[in-house]
Amino acid sequence: MDETIETIKVIRLSRFARLALTALLAFLVIAGAFEAEGASGAKKAKNAPKAESAPRPQFVTLDAERVSYDDETAKARAEGRAVMTYGSTVVRADRIDYDAVTQDVVALPLPGGVVEMQAEGRTLTSDRLEYNLETREAVAGNSKSNFPTGLGRLYVRGGELRVLPYDTALSRGLIRPSAKAKAGEDPLPESIGIVRDAIVTTCALDHPHYRLEAKRMTIYPGRRVVARTPRLYLGDAYIFTYPLDYVVLIDREALQRPITPYIQYGETRGLIVGLSGVYGWDTGFLDLGVAYVSTAGMEWMASVYQNITNNLAVTAGVEYTWDEAWDETRYRPRVSLLYNFSDWQASVNWTWGEYISVRQDTHHIYKGHLERKPEFVLFSPWFKDPAFPRSWYRLRTLWGEYQEQTPTFSNDSISRYGAILYHYTEVPVTQSATLFMNSSYETWFYDRDGFDQQLVNSFLGLRWRLGPVQFGTGYERRYAWGTSPMLWDALADLERFHQQVRIPLGKELFLTVQGSYDVTTELLYEVDYTLQWLTDCLGWEIVYHNDRTELEENKIALRMSLRAFPSTPLAFGEYRFGDPFARPGVPK
Repeated sequence: MDETIETIKVIRLSRFARLALTALLAFLVIAGAFEAEGASGAKKAKNAPKAESAPRPQFVTLDAERVSYDDETAKARAEGRAVMTYGSTVVRADRIDYDAVTQDVVALPLPGGVVEMQAEGRTLTSDRLEYNLETREAVAGNSKSNFPTGLGRLYVRGGELRVLPYDTALSRGLIRPSAKAKAGEDPLPESIGIVRDAIVTTCALDHPHYRLEAKRMTIYPGRRVVARTPRLYLGDAYIFTYPLDYVVLIDREALQRPITPYIQYGETRGLIVGLSGVYGWDTGFLDLGVAYVSTAGMEWMASVYQNITNNLAVTAGVEYTWDEAWDETRYRPRVSLLYNFSDWQASVNWTWGEYISVRQDTHHIYKGHLERKPEFVLFSPWFKDPAFPRSWYRLRTLWGEYQEQTPTFSNDSISRYGAILYHYTEVPVTQSATLFMNSSYETWFYDRDGFDQQLVNSFLGLRWRLGPVQFGTGYERRYAWGTSPMLWDALADLERFHQQVRIPLGKELFLTVQGSYDVTTELLYEVDYTLQWLTDCLGWEIVYHNDRTELEENKIALRMSLRAFPSTPLAFGEYRFGDPFARPGVPK
């Protein structure tokens, strides 16, 4: 045996009986260990290497209302609020049986109750638990487990759950090692779990609002959960079956995107019905999306992200989409190299036929194609201002070769380089009001004589609350000097007011209205309406965008999000209006 059980602590007995029982069990356990080791190790004695030091033994502690021990069978039984402690593992049940020779533990609950096992910050409940302290293998019936993920918890429920050491599962062919594990670059987990007839969700309810069901699910604690071709349900309604294994990367704050359908309608593009999602693995993910557009037919996209080293990654993808300016559908490939070091981010980007839409001021929107040939970007982390504790700075530098094209204009490649200095500060005014300033300074230079451009952007806002109603009031100002030889980055002065109000319509229902007013033209140029239904795990949103300048189409969309992963990005082709009152990702 790898670990020797020295004693079993029994409480709620007399002191003499407890000492006598402890001594007897310790003697029998150690004697059994020596006997087993002597039988199995006699043949190895001559060639066995000399041990450096004996491992420190761990203790089994039984605590219950009644504890009994049979010295002939070396078995103990704890009944009535039984608790077994072994190292960092704790088992709670109505009855716990322990065999000091085989090291088997069997835990049973009261009728209708559960057995609970806690280890390494994770919790497992079941209607029966069998666990061997020596092999560290366990079998649980009707199991339930949960562990932290994102900003919530991931709940896994199923029929039979088998827990076994990683090496044991590997030797039995139950799992396959990752490429990084084969190369010795990825530390291996101590154990894994395999669940039959499993359900996974971030909803804590017995009848979750959504769930994935799979015949088999593999749990790598603290890392990922792999569901084999699961089925997606919303409530009791079956939606579809995933064509591939679905991977939840537990240690990521943002789920890259669950595969879910969405619906959107716009005046120009008509009805859009799409399906978008991700297939992930330890070192990357594959992002896929497909949509039917009533005015343009089928559109799709695919991109892959892959870590090369701990700091270096590559991403490549292609979109096949329609754009309004040319009234055509075409391929738009892109490739990027990404490097991260101590929260600094660098990238080299190539794009071909990229469709961009830039609102240069209230009444002018640029729509065209842009090629980056390539573009170099360096992003610093947010630095806290040492003189003001609630103020942060960030720097972004760029250099690139760009070629743009519109239906009426095309230019040769133009070189542009410059930098953007971001600044964010906030000051609590009262317990229910916070004043903030979000600003940036940009300077750009070009390889064309007589062209350069400087921009100052500032947003002064107030987040405040009146009872249960939340408000956002803001003033936006942009100053622009100089000019650009290109059209897509030529911006103009603007001055706007923004107002946002979020009204609770019930316990889980909220209405948000956001409007923007242009001071120069004296026009309320856009209004966004959002109706949210927020459960404990899911968020449903109906969004309506009303553009009153007639430069952009009015849109209405229905989307779903997982509240445990609020940073989940937009699905392919999905619309979501910007929130100028949101914090820009600075540390809290």
